[in-house]
Amino acid sequence: MKKVTIVGAGLSGLTAAIILAREGCEVTVLEQKGGIGGASLHASTVIGRELCFADMTPLDLDAMGRYLGFPMSLGSSSAPFCNPLPVLRMRAFGEVIELKFPDNVHMKMVERGSRASSIDMHLYSLAKDSGVTFSFDTKVSSRKDFAGLPPGSIVATGMFRQAFEALDIPYTKAYGYFAGGIAPVGKNPFCVAYFNEHTQDYAYYASANGVGAAVLFQRGKPLSVEALDWFPKQLAIDEGLEFPEWRMIENMVGTPTESFSNPRLFSGNLILTGTLAGMQDPSMVLGVHGALVSGKIAAMAVNDRDAAQKEFARMNKWWKLSYFTRRFLWATHPWGPRRLVPAVLKLQSHMDPRYMWMVNPAVPGYMRLP
Repeated sequence: MKKVTIVGAGLSGLTAAIILAREGCEVTVLEQKGGIGGASLHASTVIGRELCFADMTPLDLDAMGRYLGFPMSLGSSSAPFCNPLPVLRMRAFGEVIELKFPDNVHMKMVERGSRASSIDMHLYSLAKDSGVTFSFDTKVSSRKDFAGLPPGSIVATGMFRQAFEALDIPYTKAYGYFAGGIAPVGKNPFCVAYFNEHTQDYAYYASANGVGAAVLFQRGKPLSVEALDWFPKQLAIDEGLEFPEWRMIENMVGTPTESFSNPRLFSGNLILTGTLAGMQDPSMVLGVHGALVSGKIAAMAVNDRDAAQKEFARMNKWWKLSYFTRRFLWATHPWGPRRLVPAVLKLQSHMDPRYMWMVNPAVPGYMRLP
């Protein structure tokens, strides 16, 4: 029986673990935290109580299940960890634009975290049922740690910067300001995003399964004092959303958006997956879809590196175009986004539903599943 070690129990690591275990491999997942939940676990520790994030993503559950080889839904087109999102509210430089998603876009709000209703716990349950072994509170973060892994190990450490640095993978530092709690009536599922002069990325509130979180984030440079003051107040004024406390995350996470060469499936004799591999939309940082697809490709790479590399390139086909667009928006902020973002959003609301995916085609694997 082939033995495979996976570092990280996030979405891509769990996906790879399930597939490999079902193929007959002996799979061990090493996770530095004491349980499942990823960034939500860290945020909960920082804020002193349970906090769950909700991620927006296009996700055709049936198509994804066929691609991965195991069911994402329970005998239907729905699943407990996600809620269909019919409308996305965008507040772009003073304009309010409501984007309505047709059914074929399959836009979802996905619960993340350690609750039984999250996608993390859904995959964890499948992994355990498939025979995967977990070793919690096991940290792999230094160059020496990674060098000591068995050849062919899969690294799925997400946005945490230690792996980027240990494996010499370029990354952009990300800075965040967040709060969260129970979603109020009328705000579940729900998502509102802000684009303006206070961040060269965006801010948002998102909810699923009755819980939600607000996040202001920016890559490349710290958030200003003015931005930290602006977002909580603006969210309360616009949406009636208020939170008792907000917390910062600095110098801990990053995104694979520092170089045109960021997407990579291998680092020496190690297999990369998820965010670390660059399987993440570089402009809007939509990561759930790419994480699932990436886990499948990482599992494939254990036995066939060439086929996996070919599939990796196919699923990341539009990455460089999206990355160039994001670099342009960063370089011209705020005047460039002020002109472009509202115009593109308004155009999207009038597009033929069959071509709406082309507005943001770089979500890895989106519209390319069988």
